[in-house]
Amino acid sequence: MENHMKHRTIKRSFFWVLPLLLLGITMTNAQPSTTVEASINASETHEPVSDYIYGQFVEHIGDIVNDGIWAEMLDSRKFYHPILEEKPEQEEGGFRAPANRWIAIGPMNAISLDSSHVFTGEHSPKVATSAQDKRGFWQDRLSLVKGKEYTGRIVLAGEGDVTIHATLVWGEGVDEQQTIKIAELTKEYQTYDLSYTAGTNTNNARLEIIGSGNGAFWTGAVSLMPGDNVEGFRKEVLAVLKSLNSGVYRFPGGNFVSGHEWRHAIGPIDKRPPIMDPHWGVVQPNDVGTDEFLTLTRLLDVEPYITVNAGFGDAWSAKEQVEYVNGSTDTRMGKMRAENGHPEPYNVKFWGVGNEAWGSWQMGAMSLDQFVIKHNLFSKAMLDVDPSIKLIGSGAMPDAMTCSEESLKRTGKIVTEYLGEADWTGGLFQHSLHNMDIISEHFYAYAERRFDIEKGESVPIDPNEPLTD
Repeated sequence: MENHMKHRTIKRSFFWVLPLLLLGITMTNAQPSTTVEASINASETHEPVSDYIYGQFVEHIGDIVNDGIWAEMLDSRKFYHPILEEKPEQEEGGFRAPANRWIAIGPMNAISLDSSHVFTGEHSPKVATSAQDKRGFWQDRLSLVKGKEYTGRIVLAGEGDVTIHATLVWGEGVDEQQTIKIAELTKEYQTYDLSYTAGTNTNNARLEIIGSGNGAFWTGAVSLMPGDNVEGFRKEVLAVLKSLNSGVYRFPGGNFVSGHEWRHAIGPIDKRPPIMDPHWGVVQPNDVGTDEFLTLTRLLDVEPYITVNAGFGDAWSAKEQVEYVNGSTDTRMGKMRAENGHPEPYNVKFWGVGNEAWGSWQMGAMSLDQFVIKHNLFSKAMLDVDPSIKLIGSGAMPDAMTCSEESLKRTGKIVTEYLGEADWTGGLFQHSLHNMDIISEHFYAYAERRFDIEKGESVPIDPNEPLTD
């Protein structure tokens, strides 16, 4: 750590050197007859720039966390969607490529979504098997690297004389696939390990889950990851993120957080229910929750910053989340954290109360005079659990409220009045300053556009328009 800090201090010293050198060059050009001497004493340093000046924002926007940094290869791995009879035509994705779907093998009437014998969520697929043909389902568009190991698991239950063949296929030949056989299923769900070694490079491998024999089987969840994943995260992505030397990471959002039930994303990962995210309209398996985020920040050696749900959420839930993360094992939620495999408190310092509460697009949006009450309720509840945390308010300066057209929507006036009903930051300072340590400001600027105050809207920039009057 000591060498690391020395290295950072030296780098920052060079940041001071460059402006001095440029100043000397400028003065020399302007006064060629004057000799300028610059003396630099590298032993004298100022207080280092804060580690938090540069950070990252991690949000479940669509499926970019699950596909981007998490190593899971399968979509709908907990079967939120029904199994389809045939593969649909691929449509253009919004925030990502279209999600893969499970496709039926054998007669469609042999497959049902059973709500009476559920592993997680609202249903689990049941396949009625036969000794006469193969029945099950598959998913393709899986990317493999030749010689690389892929590991995972499948959660199964069954009745009758059923054998499961879990096969990873990368070609049409019998030697271009690997099969794991699973027999003697019980009516109670059990987890079975999967492991394969890819025989070629491909972007269109598929995983087949096929049952044979007379009886039936249920599948609760399936997972497949590259064998070199690091505690569930993609190894190559971690290396890139590590190289950025960020100081702080914020999670889980973003607009996502205002509809997020954090308790759905803790505990045994396969038992967490899949849900439809109400904001972005994408299924979330809840595989990457609070514990996984804090694992990520540990792996990257960055400071975590958690935003609580102040949209559809409530102060009691925020209080429980602080206790889950920072509480001792003597507390109810701290004990739950330990039971989930994390006995030591995380001691997270930075906590945000809501995301962009000033935006009309935010789930649970309300007026400023109501939100300052909500902020204070949340703050009191959270500080009751851990008085040492730093609370971050969700602010918006008058320029942000003007340019986002939120002032116009809330007051009928284009330009935000300072300390008026649309001055979100001003209102927090007036009514909630005693309940926050930091203010978070979001301002959106768009390429080749500017906000026209007379028109009250964003307009294209005229390239011939002067920058100043």
